[in-house]
Amino acid sequence: MNIEEMAEEFLVCPKCHNNLIYKIFKGKEILICKTCRAYYPVEDEIPMLLIDDAINIDDSINIDDSD
Repeated sequence: MNIEEMAEEFLVCPKCHNNLIYKIFKGKEILICKTCRAYYPVEDEIPMLLIDDAINIDDSINIDDSD
């Protein structure tokens, strides 16, 4: 099972517990929480789902488009 399938079926945001969306953004794999407006990096196929690892999405980043 790949990260995209895991995100759809099992993974949730550690902060708000809503679904995460898998994207490739600027060549990097990320999991996005649209509710929290944050994303979590994926490193070597391992999702970094610690609240401290969340990166806030500012308005200049279009999270609806992939690379």
